[in-house]
Amino acid sequence: MEQKKVRKKRIRIPQLDPGERMRNFDEVVLGYAEEDAVAEAERCLTCKKPNCIKACPLHQDVLGYMTQIANGNFEEALRIIMKDNPLPGSCGRVCPHPCEGQCIMGRKWEASAIAHLKRFAADNVDPSEIGIEPGTATGREVGIIGSGPAGLSLAYQLALMGHKAVVYESFEVPGGMLAVGIPEYRLPKAVVKREIDFIESLGVEIRTGEKVASLKDLEHDAVFIGVGTHVPVELEIEGIELSGVVYGLSFLESANVGKRSKVGKRVAVIGGGNVAIDAARTALRLGAKEIMIIYRRSQKEMPAYAEDVEDAQEEGVQMQYLTAPLRILGEDGKVTAMECIRMELGECDESGRCRPVPIKGSEFTIKVDTVISAISQVPDLSWVPEDKLEISRKKTLVVDPRTGGTKEEGVFAGGDCVTGPATVADAIAAGKRAARSIHEYLEEV
Repeated sequence: MEQKKVRKKRIRIPQLDPGERMRNFDEVVLGYAEEDAVAEAERCLTCKKPNCIKACPLHQDVLGYMTQIANGNFEEALRIIMKDNPLPGSCGRVCPHPCEGQCIMGRKWEASAIAHLKRFAADNVDPSEIGIEPGTATGREVGIIGSGPAGLSLAYQLALMGHKAVVYESFEVPGGMLAVGIPEYRLPKAVVKREIDFIESLGVEIRTGEKVASLKDLEHDAVFIGVGTHVPVELEIEGIELSGVVYGLSFLESANVGKRSKVGKRVAVIGGGNVAIDAARTALRLGAKEIMIIYRRSQKEMPAYAEDVEDAQEEGVQMQYLTAPLRILGEDGKVTAMECIRMELGECDESGRCRPVPIKGSEFTIKVDTVISAISQVPDLSWVPEDKLEISRKKTLVVDPRTGGTKEEGVFAGGDCVTGPATVADAIAAGKRAARSIHEYLEEV
């Protein structure tokens, strides 16, 4: 048998030119054309021991859908994907694709474009035409607090099992971080809406603008908490109260619901995660002329996705690594500058993460008129009864990692409110895992 010829380099997915994209919110990364998608899928070696599947939080059948795309069977590819993932278009755009990091192709050449091919299938096939139907009604009902990827994943899986899912969302639009936390240029709202519309078509009920104040208010056979992390961790330095200081996630949420904040000409963003990068790129699109990221560790330790960091730099965002803010300066109650200090990496902990240490005498001042703090977020659990549910020192819910169950019978939780800020794929996996546990619980009670 003739040995399969392997294309060494992956087929590049087109992007808008930096000069064109940096002044609007059009999607930056464009999708594969059909011919390119098929050719890229053909690069998959269909390994006997696929490490890509192990690396995926959802353990998706990567080989299955890659093979179907290579054969031109796009409908079957999406059917395989949606056994586990009801948000393939969203996930294919914003997932950091740990699967590709384990791709055998990547050891010698370039990893297969697993995430982009998932997106291709989602963008080119109507899920209503591939035979996904709700299960036979069981008469059982589950209340889901939060319509982010964890809650939507759970609702989808429950619908396939025949259970009624009622989702409560405090925002006026469903989707959680997908809708209000991720900018349009990375994840178009139309993509999120299309996927949520399909989930609703299976009988899932989503009640927007409804904030749950107490578990006692919900009368369901089981409850799932998936509220996400929407509360910013406060920056504890002098000058944080000045006009011109905003928090990253609040800034993004306002921009994503159409209330786009005014920004100054010189913007400093404090933090090294995805929210910081998104806030910097959003500020650029809102008219800022000079933007810099202030991050206290080196580029190697930066938790933001490498591809997005690269895109930000292409658009003109400056990176100030090994730098920490000391205080924010102002006049007449408004931000005028920020004093910073250079850092060096000191001793490392068991995980290999090194502690940043200030360099004495390295203080310097930068002129800015807007400071965006994006150091981290935590969930709002102020409404949770601590005598019934356990809250960790990190201000997250404590659950059984196997089931998502809390110490209160019939109450489950998952997603960022349990793990802290994580990936969309992690949240979808948490919802899928909780669905199995809730199904078993409902069969027992």
